[in-house]
This record gives sequence, C-alpha cells and structure tokens, in this order.
Amino acid sequence: MKKFVVLFLFLFTYAAICQSNVKIKVTNPISINRNSETIEINFEQIKKLLPGINSNNLAVFSKKDNSQIAHQLIDYDQDGIIDQLIFQSNFSPNESKSFVIKKKKSQRKEFTNLVATKFVKGREDFAWENDRIAFRIYGPAMTAEVDNGIDIWTKRVKYPIVEKWYAGEEKPESEKISYHVDHGEGADFFAVGKSLGCGGSALWKNEKLYQSGVFKTYKKIADGPLRAVFEVSYNYLVDGKEINEVKRITLDAGKNLNKIDVTFNTKANNSKIEFAAGLVKREATTKYSDENKHWLSLWGATTKNSADEFLGTGIIFPKSTFKTFTEDENHYLVIGVTKFNDAFTYYSGAGWTRSGDFKSVDDWNNYLTQCSQEINSPLRVSIKANNSK
Repeated sequence: MKKFVVLFLFLFTYAAICQSNVKIKVTNPISINRNSETIEINFEQIKKLLPGINSNNLAVFSKKDNSQIAHQLIDYDQDGIIDQLIFQSNFSPNESKSFVIKKKKSQRKEFTNLVATKFVKGREDFAWENDRIAFRIYGPAMTAEVDNGIDIWTKRVKYPIVEKWYAGEEKPESEKISYHVDHGEGADFFAVGKSLGCGGSALWKNEKLYQSGVFKTYKKIADGPLRAVFEVSYNYLVDGKEINEVKRITLDAGKNLNKIDVTFNTKANNSKIEFAAGLVKREATTKYSDENKHWLSLWGATTKNSADEFLGTGIIFPKSTFKTFTEDENHYLVIGVTKFNDAFTYYSGAGWTRSGDFKSVDDWNNYLTQCSQEINSPLRVSIKANNSK
C-alpha cells in the first residue's frame, strides 16, 4: 500500500510538472498608452518554474485569446546560456495583461524579423534598423572622413532596407542606385561628418568635447526578431590618459530611440567625469528641450527639397545622470555626470514625417516626453507557476 501511495504521488507530481506553464502578469503603472512595449524576463527564473524549457519548445501566448506572440531569447554575455526572454505588447493607461509561457511540442513557429544589423566589409560601417528607422556608425576604413557620430537612414517602409541599399550603392557606376536619393523607400539624407550626428557621445572637459574617433572593434549580440543588440569599442587618449570606451546599442521593434549603454574604462581611479551626448546643428531647424523630462530635440527641414519634409532628432537622459543643456559651435548638447569604469545609459534617435509615424514637431516632442515617462516608470512584471493548461 505504501509503495502504491509513493508511486501515485510521484506520478501526480510528474504529471503536474509536465502540464504546468508559467503565468506572466504585466502592469502599466502610468496613465498613458504604451505601444510596442518590450517585456523582459530573466530566463533562469523561467527554467526553475518550468523544467525542460528551452529555445526549441518555448512559446508565449496571450492569456486573453490564447494567440501565440513573437518572442526572442538573448544571450547577452555570449557564453552559450540564455539570459533573457523578451516579447512585446501594447498597453492602455494603467492596464494589466496576462501572458502564458508553455512548452510546445509542435514545430517551432517562425516570426517576422523586425530588426537587423549589418557590418559592411570594405567600408567597415556598422548599420542597424527596425521597422521604423535605420542608423549607422563608422569603423577604421572611414577614419579620415568621420568620427564617432551616429548617422540616420530615414525609412518610409516597414520592411528591412539596409542590405538592399548597400547592395545598390556598391553596384558598378552605370547601375548604381544611390541611397542618398529617395527611390520610394527613404534615403540617407543626414550629414554626419566629424560631428556626433544623432546622439553620439563624448567626454566633456573644460567646456570641450573629446570624441573617440571611429570604432576599433564590434560584436553582434542579438539580431531579432524583436531586438537588435551590438557592442563597439573605441581606444583613444584624453590628456595623455588611455581610454577604452565600450558602447552597447539596443534597438527594439516599433521604437525610434536607441538605448545606449556606455562605459569609459581607464586604469586611473574611479573619479567623477562629465560626458556629453549631442545633436549636430542643421540648417532650418529649431531646438527644444525639457528640463523636467531631460530631453533635447531638434526639428526642421530634412533637406533643402521640400518634398523630403521634416526630420526630428532627440536625446533623453535619465534623471540620475542629467546635469544640464549646453552647446558648442556644431552641436546642441546634453551634459551628464558619471564615473570612470561605471556604465551609464541614455537614449537617442530620430523621427521623419514621411515615415507616417510623426506629422509635426508636436508629435515628435510628445513622443520624447512619453518615452521619458516610460523610462522612468517601467512596466511591472510578476511571474508564477500555473498548473492549468
């Protein structure tokens, strides 16, 4: 009889484990609509609640209608172990939603890739994009022409264009399709040169920028379907001091702003330093800023051709690092405070009226205000085992 009871309990427990799933409750704590919000879950926590879960059998569902949702698993430190699960949803003001993570026996579902990254051999550019906008930075081959600025490729289509545009640019002269001309999908209208472009960063000392030059190395970390992540490193001297700058850039689907994590590494002590992120000054533009939300915006004509309409660029600093706004000859700047060898985060990006995502300067500046609110009021996430199918 005892053996029967033990066997029964074992089988009951085993069945419960096999049938269990994980319930995720996500709450928007503020009174604004939030679209394409990325939910981040520690994957180790999921594995503890759902033994046997892996990249081949994991599926995410909406609890409301049981529809399967696109997700992505990310290994941030590239050690072969998954660190994070992400998926996206829209939220009404103060709304709570529930999602379910299950082990699915059928073939894994493939989702449309909404982001992409590309290192371009020869030019040594690194470009990245999502369904709304594209950017690039420059490597060693471009040392004489540019610095560490961020370039913008304005898009008016939702599908990927980076591969196609580079391919067109690299064709023989008689067949070349220049990405500096809008052929119906958008174009690279933005001029970077030696500037910080759209939100590049630099050390700030004695009212002067110390830019790093082009990146020395790059590393791809994640490439969709929902999030692109990569790192670039820079080595340079400031007043005889060797600086190794590591910059991790993250762009999610449905967003116009990059999340940029930066560390200025040095062998010197962990002293306080000031840094800047800047927007290059452009003709026929107007500057806006918000001291309370810590954002800087520049809005105006995309080019001298009125058909190219209007472009906004912007930067947001977290409250913890923000110090002030200022400018130099070529840039409007946001100044922040950090320490050597400590990582800090800021956000930068752009919006174009021909994309259909923004109609006016008010749309763009309101978007920056909303992004600042979202940054300072993250989604609240709770996780628990749920034994119902």
